[in-house]
Amino acid sequence: MKIGNILILALLSFFCTDVFARKEKEYDLDTKRKYVKAHDRAFISMGEKIRDPFILLGPDGNYYLTGTTAGTHWGDTIGVKVWKSADLCEWKSLGFVWNLNTDGKTGWYFNRPAKDIQVKNPYAVWAPEIHYFNDTWWLTVSRNGGGHGLLKSISGKVEGPYEETATHYDKGIDSHLFGDNGKVYYCYGANRIALMETGMEGLQEHDFAALELPGKHPMGYEGILMMKYADKYLWMASGRYGYEPTNTYDLYYAVSERLDRGYGARRMAIKNAGHGNLFCDKDGQWWCTAFDHEFTPQWCCWLVPVELCDEDGDVLIEVLDDRFRPTPEDQEVVRRLAREGMPDAWKGKSPWWRESRNK
Repeated sequence: MKIGNILILALLSFFCTDVFARKEKEYDLDTKRKYVKAHDRAFISMGEKIRDPFILLGPDGNYYLTGTTAGTHWGDTIGVKVWKSADLCEWKSLGFVWNLNTDGKTGWYFNRPAKDIQVKNPYAVWAPEIHYFNDTWWLTVSRNGGGHGLLKSISGKVEGPYEETATHYDKGIDSHLFGDNGKVYYCYGANRIALMETGMEGLQEHDFAALELPGKHPMGYEGILMMKYADKYLWMASGRYGYEPTNTYDLYYAVSERLDRGYGARRMAIKNAGHGNLFCDKDGQWWCTAFDHEFTPQWCCWLVPVELCDEDGDVLIEVLDDRFRPTPEDQEVVRRLAREGMPDAWKGKSPWWRESRNK
């Protein structure tokens, strides 16, 4: 056999092996527990179909997971489903803790029609998050076609029942709660934030403030996440930008000493994480949820190991799995976009539009 043919066969073999490796399957519990302990490899934590996964370590020492649980797309999700786990590996479904067609039948989520957009199902909800404040559980929920709001557990139990609050808005998506020094902030979109009243009945301010970045490019266009580490504020948001060479769905961040202003340069935090959240486990290890990437054949909840480091007044996020680690080239693209802004070809189009697909 000629050397050229041998090289071709070797390359094909490597390519096939690589493709197979990318379609990772959910591991057994013992293997997943080893990955949690090792904290050096991303893995499928929960294999059921889910988008926008959000995990919270609850006051009872259990982890709670929720997200968009559509069968084919986010347009046919009828409520908020929650899972519970003691170890991030074995998840028990609590079912739908709030169902739009029953619990929400007489409320705002069901009766406000979708506006200005053609949607598969105007009576769908998606991108929920689960939080614990004031001795009870809260769900932030978005409406298909735009709009978002807040639900409260009236029993103090994660299973509910949940009631609608007066906090809901016609525009925007991806609502989020952030607690800081006894105060709770309601956020949405990629950069909107407002202080809530003490009892979380509504907002103290009449309008939302818009967090700002230096440079000419926004943080993202959805999936806001606020957190605090080493007395620094981390503002995060997600986006898939067609003008970035990889066209991946990524999580970005910036750091400030103040919540409302002073954020530094935008950086890519976790490649392929998309609309995910960072959380610290019971052993002090940091993880990020992820779902929309090439490493698995369907959307499901992955956990990506990360480390956070306070360095010279900055917070650095180190991703411990190469598949999710931004490259120096990725960060250079982010810096260039801050200098130059969005390319002209994309103005007026969806950010995930790609020029090469539309010629």
